[in-house]
Amino acid sequence: MKLRLYILFFLLFSTSCAHAMGTAPQIESTLEAKDISIIYVQEFGFPGSGDAQFYFPQDVYVATIGDITTGLGNIFVADTGNNRVQRLDSNGTYAYQFGKFGFSASQFNTPTGIVVDFNHYVYVVDQENHRIQKFDIRGNPLLQFGSYGKQNGQFIRPAGIAIDSTGILYVADSGNDRIQKFDGSGNFIETVGGFGFGAGFFDLPADVAVDLNRDIYVVDTGNNRIQKLDIFGKPVFSFGSAGRGASEFDRPRGIAVDNKYIYVADFGNNRIEIFDKKGRYILAYGSRGYKSGEFNGPAGISLGSNGEIYVVDSGNHRIEQFKLISK
Repeated sequence: MKLRLYILFFLLFSTSCAHAMGTAPQIESTLEAKDISIIYVQEFGFPGSGDAQFYFPQDVYVATIGDITTGLGNIFVADTGNNRVQRLDSNGTYAYQFGKFGFSASQFNTPTGIVVDFNHYVYVVDQENHRIQKFDIRGNPLLQFGSYGKQNGQFIRPAGIAIDSTGILYVADSGNDRIQKFDGSGNFIETVGGFGFGAGFFDLPADVAVDLNRDIYVVDTGNNRIQKLDIFGKPVFSFGSAGRGASEFDRPRGIAVDNKYIYVADFGNNRIEIFDKKGRYILAYGSRGYKSGEFNGPAGISLGSNGEIYVVDSGNHRIEQFKLISK
């Protein structure tokens, strides 16, 4: 099984490198870029299957919802290639893990997304099992929902997941080109989107985020753009196109929002891009490489409550932490 996953991710990242050779452009806008900057803080993790080691991780979650902290102060990592979840403290020190490869409760086949709610329940996107699993904070299984299919409550290779301040879950149902909403018990609420290129339609959405106003932000990966929807799923605006310049993307993968900015993990361009809440470009950070502050396929992204930015540097098998500085 490990060989199969290795081949899958090797092909994925080989494609990434073919499209993003060299250094990603460090472009700044004149909007607010002179007022903020990003600095590198630390990194943790390296390739392997031991404690605090990762194998092509895909998502990270810091226990905050919007700008509200859940009080845990911990980092949860979807360690995708190792088919497990790891919990670390704020300095990256290993706490514990749960999960292994399989199809039963508390087992995973390619976990790709993770969130934690105010009651400290953990929800994990179990992609190749086409389901969501819910755990208590220690990793004990509580429930699972979803199966393979196109009906309401079913999934085809779900990817990212988000939670709003009321506890509603939003799942990027990538293979069905839609966002599905559920309550914390896994009860289906509604579907947003469907395949297409117009406003409110998606092509392989990889991730979703929700702000404190319950506006929805979708990484519309196949269309190389970000779409903002209101609480009812009505399109508000979109931004982005294919490319390497400002406000352009190469298969964006992860998204996070706070009360001022939108943060996007621009996978193929090996950088993160920051926009204001109206979708106007501010700055980009990063380039392809393995040194501190460089990326090889940035995937998930999450925010702390004090300007911390955590990025899954998937191809380098690590988490990198940055800080947003207001000048």
